[in-house]
Amino acid sequence: MLFGRELHPATTVVASTDWIEPLLAGAGGTVGGLVPNQYESYLRIFAPDADPEPIDGDWWSTYRQLFEVVASIGAEHISSPQHAFYAIWEGHGFDSIVRSVAWKQEPIDASERLAREQERARVRSEGHRRAAAIRTELARWPSFDLPNRTRYLFEGSVTAVANVRHPGSDSWCNPDLFWPDDQRWFVATDVDIWSLYVGGTRQLISELAQSVPTRAEPIGLDAMIEMEH
Repeated sequence: MLFGRELHPATTVVASTDWIEPLLAGAGGTVGGLVPNQYESYLRIFAPDADPEPIDGDWWSTYRQLFEVVASIGAEHISSPQHAFYAIWEGHGFDSIVRSVAWKQEPIDASERLAREQERARVRSEGHRRAAAIRTELARWPSFDLPNRTRYLFEGSVTAVANVRHPGSDSWCNPDLFWPDDQRWFVATDVDIWSLYVGGTRQLISELAQSVPTRAEPIGLDAMIEMEH
């Protein structure tokens, strides 16, 4: 599947998402404009302290762990751990990423230069074919609109969050929005931020605050979201 073997396209887009926008009563740029305003308590889970590049390494592993902890604890507070929804912004450019090949600057003869040019052309051509295939598949993928964003929608178990993949890659991809079918909690981040903003019961929020591997603090709906890129 496009976003990983454990995820599949959502089959009930409108019924699964039409509850969200009416509950985003906060002003733009606030927690209440990102997370539905129906929960008892809200928590900001801070991203790991480090430059988030490159995406492969300890930082990215710790970041993924934040989602895994939320999923593990959140699964104990819902009626159906096997059914959750995931949303990813369509503007990430999944269908335009093309690999390139680079070599160290060093003297080479004409035959080696030709071989390298041929290898670059092969990798570039393969990349364009992969991107075209992803573009075709994304065009068929269900999506929905929220203020300022259109997002792809897919579903799977709550714990499948650890196995979301970049289309055409084995690299983990964090969802922008993530919630269980019964809507008892909601997790949101966005392209301009790395922190996770979670809405849920007081008990869930308390458990998460004590369990995540990074700093976490209660937050109000009127709090401004800090840009982190």
